[in-house]
Amino acid sequence: MFRSLRRDAAAAILAAGLFSVSARPAAAINLFSVQQDAQIGAQAAAQANRQLPMVRDGEVDGYINQIVRRLAAVAPGPRFEYRSQVVNSPEINAFALPGGYVYVNRGLIRAVRNEDELAGVIAHEMAHVAQRHGTSQATKAYAAQAGVGILGQILGGRNQRVGLGEQIVGSLGLNALFMKFSRGAESEADRVGAQMMARAGYDPMAMANFFDLLAAQQRSNPGAVSQFFSDHPSPQNRSAAIRAMAPSLGRGRGAQVGGLGAIQARLGGASGGRTANARTAYRGR
Repeated sequence: MFRSLRRDAAAAILAAGLFSVSARPAAAINLFSVQQDAQIGAQAAAQANRQLPMVRDGEVDGYINQIVRRLAAVAPGPRFEYRSQVVNSPEINAFALPGGYVYVNRGLIRAVRNEDELAGVIAHEMAHVAQRHGTSQATKAYAAQAGVGILGQILGGRNQRVGLGEQIVGSLGLNALFMKFSRGAESEADRVGAQMMARAGYDPMAMANFFDLLAAQQRSNPGAVSQFFSDHPSPQNRSAAIRAMAPSLGRGRGAQVGGLGAIQARLGGASGGRTANARTAYRGR
């Protein structure tokens, strides 16, 4: 989705695809270290925070971050420091940056029907971070520019890889993170996100239910989800895949954070029009 740099940036900074050496997205080559994921994520987050209007409400941020912490406790991969902010945009979308920076639109929070659906969107975005899809995308872009032969030489020597993450960012800029994720990466984020939901005590079927909600919104109010559909594949097949997987995942124990209705009511009074496309704004600087 819900996604790792999203265009809203959430319109600011959106992320994507992979340089794969096999059919599995998880097998993608990544020339960035885990530490570099955190470093460039911090740079991109600073850019997003300058460009996006944020909801400045401690209760709202606290609620979202409680969900994030529950999911982070069961997330696979590196132990990133996940944290979230709410973007004052009416559009239904979310995105995440390398290193664990999660951005959730006000419109998304108001659109979900329960906490499980909200957790499903957030889990999907966090799965992009955990699987390091954003920096894999940057590696893919670098390989296209530098050539596979040069990439092979780099992979042949560990010493040649030192500082390569900074070199890639210096060569391509953070724009390399803004490309649309591949279908393989999106499917992997759905799968890993659903697993995280179950382990954290949420119902993974809610992710499929939210996909169905998006499909209905596309028919009745396409403007509200246009940004989402510009960043993500159509939800129909993804809903079916989650429904097939969910029964085998079960659902862990644990009470929900609770209080979604009160948070939605607080956001009902938030103002703010359509946000600028931060990805475009960034490239224009």
